[in-house]
Amino acid sequence: MSQQRILIANRGEIALRIIRSAKEMDLYTIAVYSDADEDALHVKRADEAYYLGGSLPAESYRNLKKLVKAAADTNADLVHPGYGFLAENTDFAKAIQKKGIIWIGPNPETIKSMGDKIESRKLVSKLGLNPVPGQLKPSRLRREAIKDAESFGYPVALKAAHGGGGKGLRIVQNEAELIENFEIVKRESEAYFGSDQIYVEKFIKPARHVETQILSDKYGNTLYLGERDCSLQRRNQKLIEESPPEWLSDYGKERLKEYTLKIASASDYVNAGTVEFLADSDENFYFLEMNTRLQVEHTVTEMRYGIDLVKEQIKIALGNSLEDFKLEPRGHSIEFRINAEDPTNNFLPTPGTITEYREPTGNGVRVDGWARTGTQITHFYDNLISKLIVWGVSREEARSKGIRCLEEYIIGGIPTTINVLADILKTKEFINSQIHVKFLEENFEISDIEDEEVSSDRPSKVKISLDDNNNPTLAPQRPKKIGMDLTGNIRNPGLIYAEMQGTIMETMTKLGKKVKKGDSLFVLEAMKMENVITSPIDGVVKVYNVKKGQAVKKGDLLMEIEARF
Repeated sequence: MSQQRILIANRGEIALRIIRSAKEMDLYTIAVYSDADEDALHVKRADEAYYLGGSLPAESYRNLKKLVKAAADTNADLVHPGYGFLAENTDFAKAIQKKGIIWIGPNPETIKSMGDKIESRKLVSKLGLNPVPGQLKPSRLRREAIKDAESFGYPVALKAAHGGGGKGLRIVQNEAELIENFEIVKRESEAYFGSDQIYVEKFIKPARHVETQILSDKYGNTLYLGERDCSLQRRNQKLIEESPPEWLSDYGKERLKEYTLKIASASDYVNAGTVEFLADSDENFYFLEMNTRLQVEHTVTEMRYGIDLVKEQIKIALGNSLEDFKLEPRGHSIEFRINAEDPTNNFLPTPGTITEYREPTGNGVRVDGWARTGTQITHFYDNLISKLIVWGVSREEARSKGIRCLEEYIIGGIPTTINVLADILKTKEFINSQIHVKFLEENFEISDIEDEEVSSDRPSKVKISLDDNNNPTLAPQRPKKIGMDLTGNIRNPGLIYAEMQGTIMETMTKLGKKVKKGDSLFVLEAMKMENVITSPIDGVVKVYNVKKGQAVKKGDLLMEIEARF
């Protein structure tokens, strides 16, 4: 009997992770790749690789027609979409099934109803559950969004209706910020999810972010796999996840289980899925969204429950039943996202070449990644390098193991999140499980101890200091490199250089125009994240080297503001 053939419609860490599980199931693995990923590890590890062409997501991993053709051309029996790109695209799922190929994921109808944040909010409302207060319709025009925001009161979130993973999301504090970010969120939504529909949602503060994991088969059996705390975030995207949430009461766990199973049943859910909630200090839970796919942080649940969720996804897609499936959780697990970004510079992405790569090892230690020495981290895709997951009998054991592993983890050549993650684990707030979604940006300011570029034998460090109670806190923030050359020497406070390779997405001023400190100048996109660049001083635009759609390299002089006081 010939091997069944599985095409992985993704790249990087998740593609490798699926390939490993598929090979252990004796499946023939087929990778897809873009120009930028020609030498990527997932291409080398698969049994076969199909060239998509291009480097931009729209040319490759988000190109529906190319991926469907790839599945047909390679005689794939199954397709796994991973997460991101087209993982929650109804049309992609339908097109795969139309070719007679097995789709590893929920039915297209479920993806449409639950992957659409507006429609899913309507469903949970009918079930008597509380979604986060927000609109049940898209805000198509900026004036509609302003009106919606006024009805809830600031702060509010602008969110992609078909998104997830913290992409296509901005928290805005007032009307001016809403106006500035409205089109940005629409563009991000279109870039990531193929739809520019967004809506307004009330931002709950302070809040914890908690999510639940399920597996469901087509026979009506649902396996509930506990809860994960995902509150440690930056830029509205997760950095640390753990299971179980230490702060969550038994009563809270039972309510989350009840809510999750209701949602799974009402949506006729099949395969792996995640339900996300916000929780206030009184353990009032508000439905946030359902991710109709494998979650980035699924590994936390795997380590705690001793399960391979990818294998179970494949088995469910092939018709297996969960009726006699029994699992018991054990211990505590924590996941750390190792990203190519600079914590000392507002966590901006840092494309570049990895000059040295050494992973930590040991009992209860797992690294899911795709990088090695010489890997080029490009600006075309997400900046996730790897996920470090640790397991311990207790939370304290897992925390201590996490610190040890992060201190052993070496990535040279580019700034990463490694060191700041280790320092966060040492804070009293993390030790006491007092983290909320705005903890990092409100409680810490970060600086590095070195001004020189990161070298292959000297990874970037983050300096901490002690508060009055001898608890670690992060040191004051280093100023952004606006007006500095690449060595950090001040040339002129009005000189604005590109801090990373990227693309100019929008311009908001012109040559000779007067600007005030803090005024928006242009939008720079890198690694699918848009960053609004603002004026560092009051003055007049003297040099203007940017235009919409222009590609820029790190160190390029983009603009000069002549000071006027």
